[in-house]
Amino acid sequence: MKQQAEYRGSLTRRLLLAVAAVLILFLGITGYALDRAYEQSQLAAQGERLFLRIFNLLSVASMDDHTLSLPRILNEQRFNSPESGLIGLVLNNERQSVWESLSSEWYTDGEWLRGRPSLAPGEKEFGLHGGYVYQRNGFVWEDVRGEDQYFEFWVLESAEPFKSSLQTFRNQLWGSFVAVAVALLLAMLAVTVWGLSPLRQLAVHLHRIRSGETESLSGNYPKELTPLTTSLNQLLQAEKGQRERYRKAMGDLAHSLKTPLAIMRTESAEGSELLNEQIGRMDQIVRYQLQRAVTDARSGPVIGQRCQLNETISRIGNALEKAYMNEDKVLDIEELANPVFVAMDSNDVFEVFGNLVENALKYGRSVVCVGYELSEHSISVHVDDDGNGIGEAEREQVLTRGKRLDTIQPGQGIGLAMVNDILASYQIDLAISSSPFGGARFSVTLPLA
Repeated sequence: MKQQAEYRGSLTRRLLLAVAAVLILFLGITGYALDRAYEQSQLAAQGERLFLRIFNLLSVASMDDHTLSLPRILNEQRFNSPESGLIGLVLNNERQSVWESLSSEWYTDGEWLRGRPSLAPGEKEFGLHGGYVYQRNGFVWEDVRGEDQYFEFWVLESAEPFKSSLQTFRNQLWGSFVAVAVALLLAMLAVTVWGLSPLRQLAVHLHRIRSGETESLSGNYPKELTPLTTSLNQLLQAEKGQRERYRKAMGDLAHSLKTPLAIMRTESAEGSELLNEQIGRMDQIVRYQLQRAVTDARSGPVIGQRCQLNETISRIGNALEKAYMNEDKVLDIEELANPVFVAMDSNDVFEVFGNLVENALKYGRSVVCVGYELSEHSISVHVDDDGNGIGEAEREQVLTRGKRLDTIQPGQGIGLAMVNDILASYQIDLAISSSPFGGARFSVTLPLA
């Protein structure tokens, strides 16, 4: 049961969830890789630009005694404006500033900058700090005395343009990926619905077989489903053939036994009452065992069978009214405006309600009523009488073969057991309760075809 529950749900939903998971994983990894690649490429390009600006500063630098000097105002106007976001500085080997661009007036993180360890001559460093991207390089100048003097050139630029460009790229990247994912999911949904349409067609055809509209699967199915439909058709034909063989066997056996029993009854007309009773019992047992052979041969409702319920019950009523015409009893059967079809074999319907109505006429005093309760998917049939009724403690007992509550009336206690067996083969329960007339009520709820 637990294994069956594991596979419940929609195939379409399962496929879409699987595709969505794969898309999220694939697009997530791809997006992250592209994002990192773009960020690294932008940082590399930014580093190259800053390195070129350092060389521009080197081109205007000159050695004056022991000190390196640069013009206060540079050709690059951004170095001359405090709000430009581009800053240049030169430090000596003692981490003291020997030159600062005019744009560094508002720069407040000089302590961090001077606290960085010196670079080796020719070494360079690129990074981000405090809202700036920076590039620094270590150089050695030879003064007029031939001594080497170490200087470190710094160029810092506001990281806002870089961050803005990176955020714009990310918005476009992930927005595009979301659009692609949605488009692919919609395409997958359409493909899945189209691909699973043969299964829905198969379900419709099976429902038509169950309701009795057709007897086999027909239509053009994909080659992957052809073995399934072929096997189902073979199964349906085998089931139909087996059912027909059982019915023929039942008819042949009943016909074979009918004549000997009739002769025995005729010959014993003037014989003992006990012999007549035993012949009747033999007749009932034969009927019961034949019916049991049919019901036991199947494990559920007969596929593809349906019966017009109200018309069959009306025929039962007409036959029983003639049988009980000499008794002062009224049989009232409710009339329905439209025909009602149930998913049940007509012979089984006749057997079930024939026994129930006859049982009610036998044990009722004067009135027997057959009523209906129709719902969307089923119909309930109630057979009521005004007899002595059946107590709650005795209701299970009356469904046991050979058990009878009233030993005065003729019978062997087989009819209700037969009814219960037939209904059980359809997985339908026979409910026993109290009738509004004071007697017994037998209720059967049948699925509509």
